[in-house]
Amino acid sequence: MPRIQLFSHSQMTASERHLAPFCDADRPIDCLGLVPADLSLWLVASTLPDGTTLHWDPSHGDEVLYVSAGALSVDGRICDRDGALVVEAGVPARARAQGLTRVIHMGARDPSPPGDGPHGPPAAHGHSVHVVGPRGTFERTEAGREARFFADATCKTCRSWLLYTSRDFAYETSIHSHSQDELIHVLAGALSLGSLQLEPGSTLFVPKHQLYRLRGGADGFAFLNYRRDASRMRVQGEDTTLMENGRSTGMTATGDAR
Repeated sequence: MPRIQLFSHSQMTASERHLAPFCDADRPIDCLGLVPADLSLWLVASTLPDGTTLHWDPSHGDEVLYVSAGALSVDGRICDRDGALVVEAGVPARARAQGLTRVIHMGARDPSPPGDGPHGPPAAHGHSVHVVGPRGTFERTEAGREARFFADATCKTCRSWLLYTSRDFAYETSIHSHSQDELIHVLAGALSLGSLQLEPGSTLFVPKHQLYRLRGGADGFAFLNYRRDASRMRVQGEDTTLMENGRSTGMTATGDAR
């Protein structure tokens, strides 16, 4: 039975290889990998020297990359800092670092596109690489708070789900659960889950249907939240569930994707 697990920066595997299961780099890099055999999801944080190329053969599943520094070029398109790539299953792709570039790369251990989620399987053909700008595909910005989807599992050709969220004040979530396994990767600030303390660079794995509550530090936080497929949220004590995508959560479509 999967359980909540916290992986600190020091617990990740250091390597000169890009440790993603289905993607390689063409030269030595600075990489930290979280690819445990007993979890459904994996995460790799890599710093790429200028000109480094990441390459995928057609054997991979849906994957996402968040650019936290520098930029990546894909087929003449530029994914700038704070943007993301969505590399759909089976696409033989290449992404080249523009300047010193840092990426957070996430995917599922099973490379087969999911088929049992709320939206069913994605289309079998027409897969590509999406370049999503810093505003995401949907966003909500308010005083002290930002949230944006880079992928919300509603695309016809993939089911990737990647959310950025931040607050600059102390915040506590409800006790809740989700219908998909998830990774929470802290970019800034501090979070806690019970006795677990999450700092920048740490990653939390939460299995589906696990109830939990996050608490942010006094100065706020920013994190990435990744799931393999469309997800529903259930709040403890409530009978209904919320489909978690841009439209259902009241965000605004941005058009910041190509």
